Amino acid sequence: MQEVSPRLLDLSVMEAHRLTELEAVVEKNLGAFLRAAEALLEIRDTQLYRATHRSFERYVQDRFGVARRTAYGWLEAARVHSTVHSQAQLPLSHLRLLAPLPPDEQRELAGEIDAKTLKEARQVIARWRSSRRAVLEQLPEPAPLPPGRFRCIVADPPWLFENNDRGYPGSLAADQYPPMPTSEIAVLPVEEIAADDAHLYLWTTNRHVPDAVEVCRAWGFRYVTLLTWVKPGLGLGRYFRTSTEHVVFGVRGQLPTTPNISNWFSAKRSRHSKKPACFIELVERATPAGPRLELFAREPRPGWTSWGNEVALVQQGVAS
Repeated sequence: MQEVSPRLLDLSVMEAHRLTELEAVVEKNLGAFLRAAEALLEIRDTQLYRATHRSFERYVQDRFGVARRTAYGWLEAARVHSTVHSQAQLPLSHLRLLAPLPPDEQRELAGEIDAKTLKEARQVIARWRSSRRAVLEQLPEPAPLPPGRFRCIVADPPWLFENNDRGYPGSLAADQYPPMPTSEIAVLPVEEIAADDAHLYLWTTNRHVPDAVEVCRAWGFRYVTLLTWVKPGLGLGRYFRTSTEHVVFGVRGQLPTTPNISNWFSAKRSRHSKKPACFIELVERATPAGPRLELFAREPRPGWTSWGNEVALVQQGVAS
């Protein structure tokens, strides 16, 4: 038994009882990974391991002899199962294949791979990805940037990922939209349509933060700070499980923000690349002055000028 540090937090009687119940479930169901994963997920999310261990990873290793990679694989599979169980009852291997995909895509593909071998399931997903990319290749070239002098600009560029951490050929993001190299994003003439006093909110992934700062400067803004979207739950990643996404905030001229607004917000994930409504609410509070422009928009937004391939298709009635 690991020595208990005085800084570790005691459990209440009710919590200790619940921990005993959940540990019994894990021990009884190590072969039935879904029930074990659901129990482990509750232990981790409620930190019921904290009386004896500082980390969940060390806890599962010491208590059940389960390696960190295996435990997190079970947790990923349990999340996928909760999303697709009405479509199909999939084995662990198939659930792990679907784990990197957004929930809508998981549900779409679950029934198609239900009765397939692992090799066949991989082929089904590969064909689905190829068909998605073929559709995206037919998108028209973006229209010129809209005329105007915008004081508030939000941008969500399709950053290019050269590879990914899950063994899929090419970036998973490329299944959702045509990616752009940083050099192409940087040369967009945003500086020409930004007001002399303006704010820029530039979405970026953790990997692309340095690129986003470079783009911010190329667009004529000085980098000021990062805003952070905190996403509840376990994310993906090789070195750390990433549960955040960032916004590079840049300023041109001397336009202030509304005082006393925090630089982080918490919201659940939705479909791939879709940003939470609370972000736009934050922007409109922090930068009440217009006109407002959203670059690489996915849908029209009241009170905003929207630009991008996806919003153009929506406006033409081609997409929803």
